[in-house]
Amino acid sequence: MNKKIWQNNANVKNFPSTTYFKSRYVFVLFSVVPVVVFGLIYQMYRWQVSLHDYYSNLAKSQYVEDLRLPTSRGVIYAADGTYLAVDDPVWGVYATLSTDEEERDRFNENRDEFITSVSSVLDMKESDVDKLLSDDFVYVPLKHNVSSEDKKALEEMNLFGIYFKEEEQRIYPHGNLACHILGFVGKNEDGEDVGQYGLEGYYAGDLLGQEGFKYEEKDSRGNVILTGEYDPVIPREGKSIVLTIMPGLQMRVEESLEKSVKEFGAKSGSAIILDPDTGAILAMANYPNYDPNYYWKADSADVYRNKAISDVYEYGSVNKVLTVAAALEENLITKDSYCYDETGSIKVIDKTIYTWDMQPDGAQQPKDVLANSNNVCAVRFGLLVGSDKYHDYLSAFGIGDFIGIGLEEESTSYLKPANEWNQVDLAAASFGQSISATPLQVISAISTIANDGERMRPYIVSKLYDDEETITIEPESFGQIVSEETAYEVQDMMSNVVTNGEAKYWFTPINNYEIAGKTGTAQIPLPDAYGYYEDKTNVTFVGFTPIHGAKMIMLVRLEEPTTNTLSAYTVVPAWVDMFQNVVVELGIAPKDQ
Repeated sequence: MNKKIWQNNANVKNFPSTTYFKSRYVFVLFSVVPVVVFGLIYQMYRWQVSLHDYYSNLAKSQYVEDLRLPTSRGVIYAADGTYLAVDDPVWGVYATLSTDEEERDRFNENRDEFITSVSSVLDMKESDVDKLLSDDFVYVPLKHNVSSEDKKALEEMNLFGIYFKEEEQRIYPHGNLACHILGFVGKNEDGEDVGQYGLEGYYAGDLLGQEGFKYEEKDSRGNVILTGEYDPVIPREGKSIVLTIMPGLQMRVEESLEKSVKEFGAKSGSAIILDPDTGAILAMANYPNYDPNYYWKADSADVYRNKAISDVYEYGSVNKVLTVAAALEENLITKDSYCYDETGSIKVIDKTIYTWDMQPDGAQQPKDVLANSNNVCAVRFGLLVGSDKYHDYLSAFGIGDFIGIGLEEESTSYLKPANEWNQVDLAAASFGQSISATPLQVISAISTIANDGERMRPYIVSKLYDDEETITIEPESFGQIVSEETAYEVQDMMSNVVTNGEAKYWFTPINNYEIAGKTGTAQIPLPDAYGYYEDKTNVTFVGFTPIHGAKMIMLVRLEEPTTNTLSAYTVVPAWVDMFQNVVVELGIAPKDQ
């Protein structure tokens, strides 16, 4: 018996005792529980503290809707109230479904009809619409900037799953008109609307205004709870802008400029008309131009630039007007003084400066220096004034001065500091070489002479306003740069340019008007070397009427004309043609009336 028992026990495996199991269980329990408890505490901390805002917003999103309340951009008006830029109501079209299975089944049963109807009205390919409508779509934009007519057509089809959202589209009712003044509303890298170039770029914040937001509580089915709390931010519409330009005048200037650029084979053309008494810009144009409604169709981004305010160029002999005015004002010459050009050249240090035709002009009074555009005598006048004084006059006339008329791409020229000038610099500037400015700066400087010696700040915006405030821009004076007597004498000299200068024959069609002006032919500097192109010029004519008490001043500039390199045979006839087109619009009577 005992032997059997022993033998059976011998076949039994050696298992740990019950006591061992209990002790190990206790060990595991006390090892794991603290970890679990710690984990729970940590997770609760994350939920309630670290991720509180995240989960709070997540929960809130289930019953609160954040609605963007768009605002219209301000309107841009011409001086007579004509709309130049305005927001037009358009619509965004969306396909939208909830996650409800019955709703999705209902849509899928009519999916083909939906695709066919939407594509036909929105002028989209059916395959493109089909790709947008993935099996799990919830909210898909189909097309933006849809007209109210197309929206109505879709509404009448009673399509299930379609949604409309009001949007705004910037339109320019007159197409190309004043495009370089206006700019356009384009897209940034994120696809958002943003004002670019011209007024749209410079006044982007003022025109846009402030968007509003509304937070509405919803029930589980998405219905608004009318008694729920909400926190609206009321949208504020953008400021509207009133310009100084006259649309009829602007149109005539643009037409004439396009004609001249093509006729003289120029790379581009710019024109500005200004009221010298106030500084108000009545017209400003460039060609080539573009339609801001379809800005993306332009051949290159270069066409967006307003060259009348952004191109810095050597403007040539127009600067002789400022040289003569400075010498007169300093009493270094009189209107009856004589300068003798016996050789057609003058040497300054190691540089020899010639007349434009390398021929001597003989005895020259200041009026003849301007009419013949004599470089030799202009240099002598400038040397009399001296570097410091002459530099001061250029600065006072606005050369190298940023004007700030409120257009995005306005530039300024560089006027070398007076202490860095030598006699050669002074001589070159005196007859209009090695000195540069924008067309806007040039007309601002010469308008000082037209306005009896007082320089007014050019401006193109007369008023900005919204429901809360109105900002009116008043004429602003830069001061009396030269005396009325000096200005009067220079006005007569500039009249002599028109009646007796090399381009006098072009003014025959308008000789019943009192015109004063000055030509400028400037060679174009080589980009990578010292010197100038032999066959490339920029040509400018600045003129005003009447001679005394001018009511308008107009600048026309042609860039690199190819039919002729001289201003007398290119920009002067262009100026005369433009004057004939605009003088009636300006209400200026001939001298015999």
